[in-house]
Amino acid sequence: MSTIAILGYWDIRGLAEPIRLLLEYGGISYEDRRYQMSKPTWLQFKPSLGYDFPNLPYYQDEEVKITQSKAILCHLGRKLGLQGSTLGAEAEVDMMLGTVADYTQVVTGLCYRPDFNEDIKSQWITGTGEYQSLGSLENRLQDLQKKLGSNDWFVNNELSVADFAVWELLDGCRLLFPGCLATLPALSNFMLRFAELTGVKDYLQAPRYRPFPVWSVRAKYGYYPVK
Repeated sequence: MSTIAILGYWDIRGLAEPIRLLLEYGGISYEDRRYQMSKPTWLQFKPSLGYDFPNLPYYQDEEVKITQSKAILCHLGRKLGLQGSTLGAEAEVDMMLGTVADYTQVVTGLCYRPDFNEDIKSQWITGTGEYQSLGSLENRLQDLQKKLGSNDWFVNNELSVADFAVWELLDGCRLLFPGCLATLPALSNFMLRFAELTGVKDYLQAPRYRPFPVWSVRAKYGYYPVK
């Protein structure tokens, strides 16, 4: 175990950014270890990390030494009292984390396509062509707006780790697909509200916060800033 929190991940936002946001909000001092290495080098380096199941992201503090992004989020949620105030709320937080993971998988499925191009991106946004069965991005995000409703936060109208995960998902979407929240005022207001949270606001304005890269250099879209 470590007396100072340590977060290790690739030098991108990816799966680690909601964790960074939680640490910043909680006022937890941490070492942000960012890796840049080839896959062969990573495979050689990975076993030396000293974790039960070595992977990125990894996290350790005075209580735990763990991998898996959801496990890290939930640990910090319990530590900071953000995992849901009732048993039902805890279940909803878990549901929202799974839902965000599903949305993220759809986004990365596009961004890491070897044949990615602007036409494919347009089809993905509008729900046309080969993405007809997926529906438009606006319609997909409507489900999140419906869940939020008139509340400030997604579960029991109480701030939870779910809000950190949703904010990161939506921030990536609005960077990569400008205007995607234009017709979703509840989500737009949620984004503004979250960005004003103690700790989060300072982090988002600090030089150490970087909007890009969202995804790794292997991605065809989301590594370099969108022009």
